[in-house]
Amino acid sequence: METVTALVAAGAAFAASYLIGRSLTTSLLLVMLGGLLAGASFAVLFFVSTVTVGHMMPGLFEPWLLGVHFIALAIVVPLGGAVIAALTHRHVERVDASRLPF
Repeated sequence: METVTALVAAGAAFAASYLIGRSLTTSLLLVMLGGLLAGASFAVLFFVSTVTVGHMMPGLFEPWLLGVHFIALAIVVPLGGAVIAALTHRHVERVDASRLPF
């Protein structure tokens, strides 16, 4: 159960990072910071929501696995989000540059 919720949180963070990379057109640094922030916020949201549900329904989540998944999410998802946002931003810039008539 913890693994499924961690994968959903990672997928949501990566989707948000992709959207940040497509929509922000300022600079690569700001896009990467946005992806990093999206990943970190989804990791914290995963932890808070699973601890809250675990309090309401005892025995549903394994506390040790919850901590392991949170540590993995806190490290991997912000970095992956920053990379996804940066690559998406770079791709969008190249596509827009190829459409220019000059």
